[in-house]
Amino acid sequence: PTEFCFFEADHLYSIFLFLFCNVNEMANVSKAAKAQLLTDHDYNLTALREACEEEEIEAMEEENRKMSHNHTPLPSPNPKKMKSKNQDVGKQPGEITNETILDAIQTLIKRFDEQDDRLKAFESRMEANTQAVRENKEEISKVKEEMLLLKKENASLKQICLEQARYKRRWDLRLMGLPEKDKEDTRETVIGILTRVIPVSVEKLRESVDTVHRLGKKNDAATNRMPRPVIIQFALRTVRDEVWRRSREARVCREMNIQFKEDFSKEDREARAKLWPKVQEARRNGKKASLREGYALIDGRRVDP
Repeated sequence: PTEFCFFEADHLYSIFLFLFCNVNEMANVSKAAKAQLLTDHDYNLTALREACEEEEIEAMEEENRKMSHNHTPLPSPNPKKMKSKNQDVGKQPGEITNETILDAIQTLIKRFDEQDDRLKAFESRMEANTQAVRENKEEISKVKEEMLLLKKENASLKQICLEQARYKRRWDLRLMGLPEKDKEDTRETVIGILTRVIPVSVEKLRESVDTVHRLGKKNDAATNRMPRPVIIQFALRTVRDEVWRRSREARVCREMNIQFKEDFSKEDREARAKLWPKVQEARRNGKKASLREGYALIDGRRVDP
């Protein structure tokens, strides 16, 4: 029986070796034919199991499994694809060739050249803008300097004009509260009042008084609560000062309810209106305070509005 078993095993080994080594012949055989061939040899395996011991049978089955595993053809993990008619001979689809790399390099070089040209143009514009900004800064600096000079000059001219207006107004006095009449001779009326303020003849006052007129537009006396003020321009400063000094105690002013005032500019009137409360407070506190043209003096110290 042992010789028989070895004989049958050698026989089976030859059969399997014949089947699995000849790949070209097995490729033409269908799966059904392969199954039929294996079925034809089932009787040999059955007789072998009956005649041999279990250990020997297991050893032969293990050997058969190894041979089946080593000789069974398997499909390739990367099967070769069929070349298309449009593809060149020796070139696979998706293959990177020297020509492809050269085309990519040339494309990149072209793009880099375009970017360089754009950067150069951008740098040129930046340089032009920088130069323009530098020139604008210089011009702005010059304009600022000129503006400062013009501001100083303007302030100086304004102060000069204000001083001239103040100086000219020192020959003027305002008469407040004089009733207004139709077809009145304002100059003769004012000269008659001045003769009662200072002991000067009418002829001298006519020589000393230059012009007399009312300020503002003429309104209806019935609707106008206060008569328009009268501006008196003197030809002699000494006469004007004498009238201003004596008018505070003049009897005619109390009888006619009129008042003489200095003629100040608009700026000086606004400044005096702001400084007057401070002067009053200083006087209440026992300090020496007075108003001047555009400022106040409190204990010899100048106070601006």
